[in-house]
Amino acid sequence: EGFLGTADPIARIPRGVSMQLLAVATVIAVAATGVKARLLPYNCHSSMFLGSVVHPSRKGIALDDDTAVNCSGQMLESWPHTSMRYLPAERMKSLRVFRAWAPEWPKAKRAHAWQELVSYVKTNNVQVLVGATITCFPEEDKQSWEWTKALIRLIGREHLIGLSIGNELELVHMFREWFKADDACLKRLWDGNYTLNWFREVVKDFDTMGYGDVPIMSIFGGFALTGNTSTFLDIPVARVDPFLSAVYSEYKNRLVFGFNLYPYFDPNLKLDNHTDDQCKGTLSNALCWKPECNLPKQIAVARQKITNLTGNPNHRFWLTEVGWSTKYTSSLKSRMKKCKQFSTPESALTFYKGFLSWNMSISEPSEPLVPPERAFWFTMRDSPQLGYLEHFGLVEKCNDAYCKSVKDVGALVVPDAPPGYVPEDSQYSHRHP
Repeated sequence: EGFLGTADPIARIPRGVSMQLLAVATVIAVAATGVKARLLPYNCHSSMFLGSVVHPSRKGIALDDDTAVNCSGQMLESWPHTSMRYLPAERMKSLRVFRAWAPEWPKAKRAHAWQELVSYVKTNNVQVLVGATITCFPEEDKQSWEWTKALIRLIGREHLIGLSIGNELELVHMFREWFKADDACLKRLWDGNYTLNWFREVVKDFDTMGYGDVPIMSIFGGFALTGNTSTFLDIPVARVDPFLSAVYSEYKNRLVFGFNLYPYFDPNLKLDNHTDDQCKGTLSNALCWKPECNLPKQIAVARQKITNLTGNPNHRFWLTEVGWSTKYTSSLKSRMKKCKQFSTPESALTFYKGFLSWNMSISEPSEPLVPPERAFWFTMRDSPQLGYLEHFGLVEKCNDAYCKSVKDVGALVVPDAPPGYVPEDSQYSHRHP
């Protein structure tokens, strides 16, 4: 009963049990499901303990492109740095899949990658937010949706928690070369209503598959929160507010608002006074998870704008990406690229430690705001994004046995906001230029 009589047999296997026996246990435990068993669970090795996961059912991880294509048999089954002695690591409960496949990914790898992904989901009873694209190229979007439908059927309804259609479309005009977006594309996306029309078409097809009660969303980044104080971004090349207003009007409570928010990319962060490479005060505020700190305050702005649009302070809202880079990445364009402490394993793992212990609160009890239902950490492994190699992974690369770590775990102290520190209004976004 305590060994195989559970949906989570691996978590209860005592230390010292051989890997061969563990493999046999895994096969037996999932044999009845008809799913091809994962012979060994993959978890990166760590001697660090950063604490248990608060609200584990509400926290998940995003699947990076490198893992998705090249080592989907090595997806993290537990949260790194959460086991200690006889305390097993906290199991992953949810996963964000940005897209089922991409045109530039090797066709020959798709079947095996999907087989491993589906096995991971079913063996570990993981819930999945799966995505499809909105781009400048309708034929690519149609193919993306066909791949997403195929993956949804393999995953199964019982594991599907939502469908996202489009990701950070407000940034297309900033990364024209990467998105191959000319003026005609931008006009078609927004003023031509391609974004809205394709969203509707995908949802209609999704509903004919029998998923009419599954949540839907289109995900935006922090830049979508800029503009005036009450509404979302609305400029000719990124008409976010009209789009969200239209889809909410049509789909009401089925629509979930999703935002990718990164203190790491906040362009308004300042270096310490009278220095050209120090950021102690700013870093403390950016790494902090209390309501007065950078990220919770930005989540609170999103919540307030969602309330303004819907009239409902409780409307569904997910934090669909958050993370920190362990190394400097050239996608970091702010003054923080000069700060040596900013892009380090110590800063990244401190932020991750704060994520694990975060109680999801975004406000003080005296002025309560409803926090996001879910939050997804970005990501499993380092992976290119928009042409930049980024270092947001909890593991560096495929086939690595060890999690990213530091020598002095005692130095990873999640800070409070510095007394009297009042940051500027943030306008950050994932990979904000």
